[in-house]
Amino acid sequence: MALVEYSDSEGEEERAQQSPPPSGPPTKKRKVSTEATDNQLPPLPTSFHDLYSSTVRTSTQDDPSLHAGRKRVTPHVEGNWPTHVYLEWHPQPAEHRILADLLTAESKANPSSTTAANTGINSLLQTDLGVPLPLHVSLSRPLVLKTEQRAPFIDQLRNRVQASGVRTFSAAPHELKWHPNENGSRYFLVLSLQRPENDELTKLLSASNYVAKTFQQPLLYQEDSRSSKGSGAIAKQNARLDEAGKFHISIAWSLDRPASIDGPSGNDCGQRGAAESVTFATLLGGLDIAFAVVKVRIGQDVTTVSLLAARRKALF
Repeated sequence: MALVEYSDSEGEEERAQQSPPPSGPPTKKRKVSTEATDNQLPPLPTSFHDLYSSTVRTSTQDDPSLHAGRKRVTPHVEGNWPTHVYLEWHPQPAEHRILADLLTAESKANPSSTTAANTGINSLLQTDLGVPLPLHVSLSRPLVLKTEQRAPFIDQLRNRVQASGVRTFSAAPHELKWHPNENGSRYFLVLSLQRPENDELTKLLSASNYVAKTFQQPLLYQEDSRSSKGSGAIAKQNARLDEAGKFHISIAWSLDRPASIDGPSGNDCGQRGAAESVTFATLLGGLDIAFAVVKVRIGQDVTTVSLLAARRKALF
């Protein structure tokens, strides 16, 4: 399929001017169909984005000036491979507009910073050139693997995901809130997700944590699960609630503490007024996020682990 389709009517007119008129009866001019030129090019396959899943590394040193003031959480060590397990979401144009509206409303509630390192809220929805970016739900902490561990890690993760029995599913957003990172150097504006119908997020997290533990890597949400009160079945139920409440999608970040992060209780969950809550609830109600694959990024290489196809619902 051609990337750009041109009408050949101009070429015909030029040839007609250069060549002598025919001696026979005049021929009817062919009508150029605009149907082909009106068709848009098909969207790029999702695998195309995996080729450019991360930016080119310009320095092995921690230089915040190269990354809008951000600091590297895990120091770079030669021979170590940064690894991340996650679910990816490519918002459709209508969904992207909803997210942009959410971000605009939040920006109005948080005046721009005047510090030299930061200019306020930084969007994760698109690049500086306006190209939409994929978003993600983390299923692991930032991990670090040795070269010889890369293939075994992927093999084990694929086996655990398949053994979990998780099928393609969707999750709806619950609320929009600010959340600090582990060392408090950045704040993320996140969409927290509701628990899916069959608890798929927790099952995939368990699969990822199992493999991470096998490779002596830190586990995601482990500390919160251990701190859950109770014992036996109650403790397990509390742990699952803790885990499900923290699945989220980041849509923006800030180096400065946002003004809307502190609610009446003084915690880090942005409690909103009644008018704001209605506005955000209306926007969030239009989102239903589908997931069909688990992705593993090791260095700049991305591996896709497909989930089982969803069961067809009976008509009767």
